[in-house]
Amino acid sequence: MTRFKRKIIEYFILLLIIVALIVAGWIVLFLQSFENDNFELGTDFSVKFAKELKIDWQDAYLAMLDDLQVKKIRIHAPWDQIEPSRGEYNFEELDFQIKEASQRDVEIILAIGRRTPRWPECHDPAYIKSLPADFVQDKQFQMMRTVVERYKSFPAIKVWQVENEPLLDVFGECPSSDADLLRREVNYVKSLDNSRPVLVTDSGELGLWIIAANVSDLFGTTMYRVTYNKWLGYNFYKFPPIFYRLKAQLVGRDPNTVIVSELQAEPWAEEGILSTPLEEQRKSMDSERLLSHIEFVKKTGFNSAYLWGVEWWYWLANKKSEPEMWNTAKDLFSQQ
Repeated sequence: MTRFKRKIIEYFILLLIIVALIVAGWIVLFLQSFENDNFELGTDFSVKFAKELKIDWQDAYLAMLDDLQVKKIRIHAPWDQIEPSRGEYNFEELDFQIKEASQRDVEIILAIGRRTPRWPECHDPAYIKSLPADFVQDKQFQMMRTVVERYKSFPAIKVWQVENEPLLDVFGECPSSDADLLRREVNYVKSLDNSRPVLVTDSGELGLWIIAANVSDLFGTTMYRVTYNKWLGYNFYKFPPIFYRLKAQLVGRDPNTVIVSELQAEPWAEEGILSTPLEEQRKSMDSERLLSHIEFVKKTGFNSAYLWGVEWWYWLANKKSEPEMWNTAKDLFSQQ
């Protein structure tokens, strides 16, 4: 064997060793767990999304509370629903949700602001579209004040969430992000009610967290393990659980003050649930994947996670006669 060939073999063996060490290190990171005994599951609920799925949103909401026995929920105050016309508020839907949850000792996170969960993120009422930006901000603060003043007397509301992923410019139909505006909103809500913590959220996979994680009392990360786009198809994120915990620590956030505000528990349907065949939906979510997502999030060591998809489970069970997701969730909540 020539000296050149021997060197080639040595380099190849060295490369194999390096690759093996990287793979072994990645496996160790995946296996590393920070589980704690205080972990709790909750759900997110969207009236607008329930209506989009053509289900009775009140029936779905009450089934979530009474059949699933969920004790921690996040609900939303979409601007276009609570103030559809300038100065004319409609709190009928939000009143129902808060009162029914209160009667069952359910703890509520209430998301308020211009940008709240579910597409298109910024749920702008039609009347603001012709207004100058400064005036829109004034109306936004008035709307937030009205919501906080109306509901701060309800003990069931434990946390005010201000905006939803407000610094994530790559998703949603919203104006460009404004960190100074976000800080003003947080301070404003705290001035209206200093008895409750304020939550700000960011994308777990796409957000930098540097600002979002340090402007409020609590921080919420989203956690989507499977996404889709028309150019690349399905993307299965391979981050280990410790990725999220280390990310929090790197931006100076105590992991004990971090929650998972959205844990993927429904398909990533680019064209919408009603336009996506069930077979295609199952590629990104089924009961087995739901269980794996929950095992994954527990290993981060965060104290709570809110499942994103209860409306879809109800739709499957009641419109498609497929109760597996609902029953799987019911088993999970019975173990709380």
